Parts: sequence; C-alpha cells; structure tokens
Amino acid sequence: MGNLEAKPPDLYRKLVLLTGIRLLVGTALLVATALLSLGGEPFPRGIESWLYAIIGGLYVASLISVFLLRQRRFLRGLAHAHIAADVLAATGLVYLTGGAESVFTILYPLAIVNGAIGLGRRGAVLGAAAASLGFVALVIGQEHGVLLPAASYLERSPLPPGRLALTLLLNLSAFLLAGALAAFLAEQLRGARSELAERETQLEALEATFSAIVRSISSGIITTDEHGQITYLNPAGEEIAGMSGGAARGKPLQGAMPALADALNRSSWSGRQRNEALLRGADGRERIVGWAASRLAAGSAHGHVIVFQDLTDFRRMEEAMRRADRLAVVGGLAAGLAHEIRNPLAAMCGSIEMLSLSPSLGEQEKRLMGVVRGEGERLEALVKDFLAFARPASPQLQTVDAAHLVEETADVFRLQAISRDLELSVEVERGVWVSADPNQLKQVLWNLLGNAADASETGGRVSVRLRRQGAQALLDVEDCGQGIDAEDLPRIFDPFFTTKLKGTGLGLAIVHRVVEAHGGRIAVRSEPGRGSTFSVALPLTRAPAAAQAAAAG
Repeated sequence: MGNLEAKPPDLYRKLVLLTGIRLLVGTALLVATALLSLGGEPFPRGIESWLYAIIGGLYVASLISVFLLRQRRFLRGLAHAHIAADVLAATGLVYLTGGAESVFTILYPLAIVNGAIGLGRRGAVLGAAAASLGFVALVIGQEHGVLLPAASYLERSPLPPGRLALTLLLNLSAFLLAGALAAFLAEQLRGARSELAERETQLEALEATFSAIVRSISSGIITTDEHGQITYLNPAGEEIAGMSGGAARGKPLQGAMPALADALNRSSWSGRQRNEALLRGADGRERIVGWAASRLAAGSAHGHVIVFQDLTDFRRMEEAMRRADRLAVVGGLAAGLAHEIRNPLAAMCGSIEMLSLSPSLGEQEKRLMGVVRGEGERLEALVKDFLAFARPASPQLQTVDAAHLVEETADVFRLQAISRDLELSVEVERGVWVSADPNQLKQVLWNLLGNAADASETGGRVSVRLRRQGAQALLDVEDCGQGIDAEDLPRIFDPFFTTKLKGTGLGLAIVHRVVEAHGGRIAVRSEPGRGSTFSVALPLTRAPAAAQAAAAG
C-alpha cells in the first residue's frame, strides 16, 4: 500500500491546504448563519445551536490540525481524521436540513474529494465508504424514528419504501461514482507527479553532467545575451581571460574582451569557422586565441556562445619548429662554408699582413691594404659566428649566482659604454641562482648589451635588471633607442636578419639558441621611438649549501 499513499512532505502540504479550506468553509458558514439570524429570519433555536456546534467543531478540528502540523507529527492519522470530520460535518448539515431530501448531500462528494486529495486512492475509498455509511445510517434512523427531526417544521411522514430505496440508491451511486472518479484522478495525479519527479531527477542529472563537462573542458566558453553582455564564463575561460566569471558576468564583451567582440559582429555564424585574435587579459598577459562563435537560443532569450582556446604555446612551438628548420639548413650550409672559406681566408689575411710590412708601399697602397685587412677580419668574424651558430657547444651546466655574473659582465662592458658616451644602469636582486653554463650565459648578456649599445644614441642609457618572477629568474636588457618596427619583430631572432648596416644577423639567433638550450625563453618588447627591452627567463635553482650557510650566518 506504500505506493498508494502520499509521501510525508507531499502529505504535509496537502493537509495544510485542506486545513485552510476547512477554515474558510467554517468561516463562510458562520457568516451566513449570523446574517440569516440578524436578517429577521432566525433559525429555530435547536437548529441554530446545532449549526454553531458544527461550525465550532470545524474550528476546533482545524486548530488541532494546525497544532499537529506545526510539529509534523501523526500526519497520516490526521489525514484520516480529516475524512471523518468532513463526513461528520456533512452528515450534521444534512440532518439539520431535511435528511434524505436535503440539498446538502452534495457535501459528501466534497468530503470524498478531500480524502482523495489527502490520501490519494486510499483516501477516496475511505471517504466514499464513510459517506455511504453516514448517509445510510442517518436516513434509516430518521425514517424509522430512531433520530428525531432537528425542528418541528422538518417533521414529515416516512418516505414510501420505493422512494426511500431510490433515494438511497441514487445517493450511494453518486458517492461511489465520486469515489471512483476521485481515486482515478488521484492515481493519475500520483503518476504524473512521479513522472515529473523522475523527469526532474533526470534533468538535474543532465544539468550536473552538462555543468561538469563545461567546467572541466580545456577550451574557454563564454555566452552573451542579445545585448552583448556576458552571462557565463567557464573556469578554462577564466584562466585564459585572467578574470573570474563573477567579475565578467554582466559586463559588455566589447569592454571586457575587445579581441572577441568581433564574434558579435559577424553576419555568418558557423561553428566550423576558425578565427584568431590577440587577447589581452585582465591580468595584463597577452595570448593568441582561436575562437569560433554561433548564435545561442535559450527559450525566448537569444545571444551568442563563443568557444576559444589558448594557442600561444602552440604558435610558439610552431614558430620554434620553423626556426629550427631554417637553422638546420643554415647549419649545414655553415659547416660546408667554414671548411671551404676559412683556410683560403687565413692564407689571404696572412699574405695581406706580410705585404703591408713592405717599405716600398705608398700611403694609398697602405690604406687599401688596411681596407682589405679589415674586411678580411670581418669575414673571419662572420665565419666564426657561422660555426658558433651551426655547431653550438652543449652547455656545461652548473649552479651559477646570476647576480654576480650579471654584475661582472656589466663591469667589463662598462668601458665600452663609457667610450660610446652611454650610461649603464645595473639593478640586481641578490640570491638569484640558476643552472647554466656561465660562459654561454655571459655570451648571451654580452650580445644583448652590445645590441642595446648599438641601438642607443650618444648620451643614451642602457639598463640591466635581474629579479625573481615566480619560479624563474628574469633578466631584462633595455635601451632607449629607436625601437624595432612591428613588422620586423616576428623575424628578430631569425638567422641573417638584421637592421644594422654592418651586422651579420647571427647575434640574436645565437642568443635564442643558447637560451633555449638552457630550458629558458627570450622575448622582446619594442615600440618605435621608445626603445626595446629583451627579456630572458631561466628556471631558478636552489643555492649551494655553502651559499645558504653563508646567507644564514
């Protein structure tokens, strides 16, 4: 029978509703009785007393029901008591208004319906049975003189047996029909509620699954309403955009992520369409993102959904692979050229050196010999750079005090800076240790300082800074020269690419290769007319035990 009865939480709500209806009915009866009594047509004293007794009984039953409902106790017993109270109240009103011929027999089906509301099919059966027994007992008692009429004007002759049987049959048929219909509707309602609860459970499970997928997916997902305001940003999107979903929600996409705002302006929406943009996050970091957008319809609301991915590392790897391919070609070329050029070049330079010592040479011949010797030396340096680039030595890693190395290299370079009338500024953070080849790291810093000096004008300034940044050591070399054009920045580390009149184009390529061999990265920031900053990031390492002991002492 458990599947036929209402669950306690559901039963509680139903009993609260029925108690409220019962109070309203009792109040309506009280008002009607009072109005009829004050309107000049008072009820006979016996009937009026019975009416007030029934009304009072309804109030008392409702108060007891309210008390038990507040404690949420005896709910099923209370539901059965409701059926009994409704049937007794209906029987009392029928008794006071003529018995078998009373128009208030309509109250019995209402009691049956109330029973069905409270206890479902079981309540409908109990209500129909109680109503039938109550009505039959009342009518038979009155017709056989067991129950006297409530007032003298209700006295009448007993009904003929045939009419009495017909009255009982019609009313009992109505009660049973009302019970069957109420039971059917209660069962249908129970099934509908059960199906609704199952659908809600499935919907909650589906929503939880969808939420888990959206939250765990590695791509960023952002949704906007029809006005372009952000309505949702998943965790991956928060990481890429550098802002929380709560902070982004409600903001216009144009203001929060201008790089993705183009998605709202496309006339053609296709999930297969791929676009790329440079996204500057709220945390200041720049990322290359690929995005696809489509329209989003949720009921009557419309908007857009944008799926985007961080392609920065992928594009960096792609660029590194292209550079590696170019370097491999250059390496093969350099290895061959070095053997073919270096020996003849050494012979030529030696011969020129010998010829320049001849006392018979005039000033013009000596000047020309000097030009040839200078160009030979430059060609020798180019071949040397070729070899250094094509066949880089593997770094001999050791724990290096980066602050000491930077200061030492800067002190050596300071003489060149003074000769060029440049100011050299050095700022280092102590206790920055890296795992590196000190000679190669000095070469990196020397090349960067030389490039910064070449880019700076007389009286300019070159700055060197070393500091910690997370788990990395960050070395910045900044100049105040003319800067690098935006179209030249992607090629700045390519071999043989240079903006200098006499540059070989291999210095920065060698720096890039050495930094990558140390597991680091190098980047450049530059604005025309405002100088350039080269940043080298290397992984930090722990200081040697001796250095730790010295620092602690």
